[in-house]
Amino acid sequence: MFDTQIQSGDSGNERRKFPRYPVTEQVKLAVEDESAGETIGIGEAADISLGGLRVRYLPKNTAVRAGDKLGLLLIDEEQALSLHGEVVHHGTSDSFGVEFRDLSLTEQQEIDHLLERLHL
Repeated sequence: MFDTQIQSGDSGNERRKFPRYPVTEQVKLAVEDESAGETIGIGEAADISLGGLRVRYLPKNTAVRAGDKLGLLLIDEEQALSLHGEVVHHGTSDSFGVEFRDLSLTEQQEIDHLLERLHL
């Protein structure tokens, strides 16, 4: 399993529970606004950790706000993961950060398997 120690960012004051890994292979991401019950679109995962991911290139990026509850479907050539998350910040004009919510043990293991496949 990937290291789960708290990591310090470049700024020295940023702290993460889980290290992030860049998504080097094409991983598509279908995003749904759970409160509105509507599909927001297809984007890409820029990086991922056991705690969340960064979404980029989502057509309706400007419609997403911090605190929005999202349904996420990560799709690559080997698996599809259905997850729930909350938008925690907008990183750039074309990306935002999502923290996973209410992960089951199975979902945690599936994310860990995805990380191992993408980065070993």
